[in-house]
Order: sequence, then C-alpha cells, then structure tokens
Amino acid sequence: MNPDFTARNPIVAAAEQIRARRALGELIDTTDEIRLERGEGGAEASLRAFGDALAMGIKRLNSILGERNGVRLVRLERPLRLRLRFGEYRIALELDASTELVRMRGLEFDGEYQFVPDLAIPSLIDVSKVSTESGYGEAITPSMLLKSIARDAELPRPPHLDSPGPLSF
Repeated sequence: MNPDFTARNPIVAAAEQIRARRALGELIDTTDEIRLERGEGGAEASLRAFGDALAMGIKRLNSILGERNGVRLVRLERPLRLRLRFGEYRIALELDASTELVRMRGLEFDGEYQFVPDLAIPSLIDVSKVSTESGYGEAITPSMLLKSIARDAELPRPPHLDSPGPLSF
C-alpha cells in the first residue's frame, strides 16, 4: 500500500496492524508445538526446558523484528534465573530450589508459580492467586510470556510495499 494512502486512511492502517499482530501471534504460538524433554530434575529441569522454549520462540520473533529491536533472554546460573527484555519491558523468573517454586516479576505476572508436571510443554500455574481471581488455574506457556512482552512490537515495513508496483506511471 502507498504510505500516503495509509496515512490518510486510519482504517487501512488499523487493518495492517491487526494483520501484523496476528502473524506475530501465529509465529509465537509455534513455540508451544515443540516438545522438550525435561528429564528428572524437577523444577530446575522444567525451568531449563521453559528457557529453551523461550529461546526458540525468541529466535523466531527476532528474525522478524530484527536483532537490534528484538527480545533478549538472559540466563543466570546458580541459582537458575531467566530474564526477558524487550524495550522497557522486563520479566524475571527466579527458581527457589527449596520450595521448587518460580518467582516471576514484571508486567502482570508478579507472583509465585509452580510447574505443571503432566503437561508436555513446560507450563507454569500461579499458586499465589486465590480461586476467585481471574486467571486462576490458567497455565502460562513460553508463547504466552512472549506474546505479553512483545505485544507492542512494531513490525518493520515490508520492502515490497515501498516500491511503486506494477502500475507506475
């Protein structure tokens, strides 16, 4: 589309944003389709598998967004901690080995989480929520975490839209 036309027509601009957001969501959702072996290490092995799934999703996401503006994952060992960074957004996951709970901070994820043992995808459930709160019992997967941190991501404009196209005079 012509950028001048898009700038004058907010409906077209909104439709482009919706399409781009949907494409990003589908790309991130493929992260949950990959099964990772957690082994027998309990919460630490599950958090490592969760981090591996995040890393795969981040590679896919950054291939679209570009490395410079992309999401970053930082792993810290002993005790195992994960840090997700995107722009001004931050999410921190810290493993408490004694209780086998993961403390998550950032965005709307503040609380203590426990891994769901019987799911193939490493998933976390907030154990600090009361059963009457919204979101109680919902499992948080790596793709959900990536979607929440990258919700305001701006996709680069496709280069073919900047060319004059087949009907240039």
